Amino acid sequence: MSNSDLQRATRDRRRLFWPLRLLRPAQLQQPNQGDFMLTTNQTELALRLYENSTYGSTYGKGLFRRALFNGSIDLKSPTVKYVIDLFNYDDWCNIAKTNNQIEIISGVPRQEYSLYSWINRYNTTTKQKTLVSGFCSLDCESKDMNVMIIDPEFNIEDIWKITAKPCQANRNGLRTPQFLATNTDLTEWK
Repeated sequence: MSNSDLQRATRDRRRLFWPLRLLRPAQLQQPNQGDFMLTTNQTELALRLYENSTYGSTYGKGLFRRALFNGSIDLKSPTVKYVIDLFNYDDWCNIAKTNNQIEIISGVPRQEYSLYSWINRYNTTTKQKTLVSGFCSLDCESKDMNVMIIDPEFNIEDIWKITAKPCQANRNGLRTPQFLATNTDLTEWK
């Protein structure tokens, strides 16, 4: 690895990991133990992106659906599902609701050809979505994705940097994702 590659990797890592420095207060500690949840080995995940077929349609007077992609993030252990909606930078900033989201926005620079999303935990039994700390970004040119999830309820505090790959269309009529990003072999998932 050359010196310039090492400097670039260090700069990218600092830019990606800055939110963890902001979000280290007591809310990230485990409820009864007081230990930080930061893991040393990376949790296996699969991220699927689907083209938003309702993009541009209205859901109220003057309210338009602006997410370019919808997606899901599945973690293997613990088994948790998250949902995302990828927006351009301005629309993503406009839907921020919490102080943590405002802090994240202040540290994430606007990048041309990138999409961003807040992350919601999805309960498959109740169909309820719960906002968790973190965000997801997709560079549309290189297909590089940055995912940060901080979910104290499931003791998840992790950051992934993965690359999305285009998927082939399914001939069975089933909905096929446009992009798939994973850090594991999906044939081993049950």
